[in-house]
Amino acid sequence: MLTEVSDTRIAHKKFGLFYPSVSRPSIFVEGEDRKNFLQGIASQDILKQDEKSLSYSFFLNPKARILFDAWCGNFEDKIALFPPAGTREEFVNHLKKYLFFRTKAKMTDMSEHFREIRLVGPETISVLLSLFDNNFSGSSFRMLKNGGYVLIHPTSFQHNLDVGLQADLFIPIDQFETTQKSLEDFTSKKGGVLLDESSYLAYLTEKGIPLFPSELNDSFFPAEAGLDSVGVSYNKGCYVGQEPVTRLKFQGHLNRSLAGFRLEGGPFPKMEFPVTLFNPKDGNEAGILTRTSFSDILGSGIGLGYIKRNFSENGTELLLPDAQVVRVHSLPFV
Repeated sequence: MLTEVSDTRIAHKKFGLFYPSVSRPSIFVEGEDRKNFLQGIASQDILKQDEKSLSYSFFLNPKARILFDAWCGNFEDKIALFPPAGTREEFVNHLKKYLFFRTKAKMTDMSEHFREIRLVGPETISVLLSLFDNNFSGSSFRMLKNGGYVLIHPTSFQHNLDVGLQADLFIPIDQFETTQKSLEDFTSKKGGVLLDESSYLAYLTEKGIPLFPSELNDSFFPAEAGLDSVGVSYNKGCYVGQEPVTRLKFQGHLNRSLAGFRLEGGPFPKMEFPVTLFNPKDGNEAGILTRTSFSDILGSGIGLGYIKRNFSENGTELLLPDAQVVRVHSLPFV
């Protein structure tokens, strides 16, 4: 059995496995009205999504703030939704609020039938090749030989930046140990690593990837996280939150946006997030810090958060509440 590592360097050069303690929920929507149902509550254009493809979407409140993000896999006869880990009950209840009006759509919670494994790094596809079901082709949403699924994330993500390869594997519970052994044998043979939770989060932070609920929550718009280009359709019909989303786009600028922050010489102190960042010239709020990690590659503390427009230039110095200096850093870090 592989030993977990706390360093991300090999994952950036080759690949890394991660076993989340809580898997993403697996929610399936079926029935002839399934697409119209989701079209009215998701920010992505579900009606135009190709069969056997994967899309990324938001479920917003009426003010266009983020309630959930989710991956949407389109089958011939159903749509699979994979919202953030830990949101199963809240997400299902959100769908039920609108499902009441759709008598020809039904929802099935299959979360108990799968366990998730995550893959990151440039050799992700080579790891997956032996697991694919060749009868279910597709660029981003594929069946596995054991009956599970793999979601291959787009390499261009927040702010259209290249974040490299990632994949989420949903393994049937009765096949998990067999698949786990196969993946770990391959990882040992090919020189990959098994990441622990802190190193997995450090990897995602180094790539500048915003996550639910730290950066993606009901305080923010998709565009502020730089995710409207991958998660929002501006050409579809009405859906919950559409009007403010469209207005924000044609307004032409954002008052704040996702940013990276770096603390030289060591890790960030323990803090309760979000943490206010201050302008050293006048003490006014310049942004907020939403999560931090330590990067072994950079030898410094790194973090993500949101910065006001006037302070977004790379290298701008800001202050933590304890007066330590942090600098705005372009994304990704690595």
